[in-house]
Amino acid sequence: MEFTLTNLDDTASNYYLRCYDDSGNPLSLATNAGTHSEFIGTLAPHESLSIRTAGNAEKSTQGWASILTNGGNVGVSTVFRFSVGPLTGSEAVVPADTWRNNRFLLAFDHTGSAVTGLALVNPSSTIPIVVTLTFRDENGGVIVSDMFTLGRYVHKSMTTTSSYPATMGKRGTIDISTSGDFMSVVALRVGPSAISFVPPMIASKWAIGNVGCGGCWDY
Repeated sequence: MEFTLTNLDDTASNYYLRCYDDSGNPLSLATNAGTHSEFIGTLAPHESLSIRTAGNAEKSTQGWASILTNGGNVGVSTVFRFSVGPLTGSEAVVPADTWRNNRFLLAFDHTGSAVTGLALVNPSSTIPIVVTLTFRDENGGVIVSDMFTLGRYVHKSMTTTSSYPATMGKRGTIDISTSGDFMSVVALRVGPSAISFVPPMIASKWAIGNVGCGGCWDY
């Protein structure tokens, strides 16, 4: 996995990249910038920086990361890259989630061999959130619905066909909402030989505010 940070302004900006495990505890990662759970530095005007994980651990690690900045505006993206078969060389680029929303809609297609990987994060340090997932077919009919709680800083990931087998052989949308202030959502479509990012759809009336200094990813 690779984070790319770019200062988009004519003034310097400080950055604070913090990594957490599924339970919200600091997660130390081996990268080209050292082995840390927190990466702090300053970007000169228009400077770019890439922080890459080594990708050679005996077992995979999952969690999430957040970034805060002050000074200039910093753009951030993350590359998920496979280094082992059968997806060797396949990658997906995911932009930072820099908005605050409590409802998302995602398209899914489980009629072939591809599946949808879904990851959710509660980025609040104080408030648990209740998340509702509703899978609908192309006609708007409910296939299956579920509800669960995410504690503070908690990350939850799943392969939707495994967690919700009723969606196999179908396509439609995943409606994701929360009772909390906001959450972060990432979805990847994984096929036999490639992966791709599934961008969320958000209605204007769902938006509850914007934030320009932070972002979240799942990995």
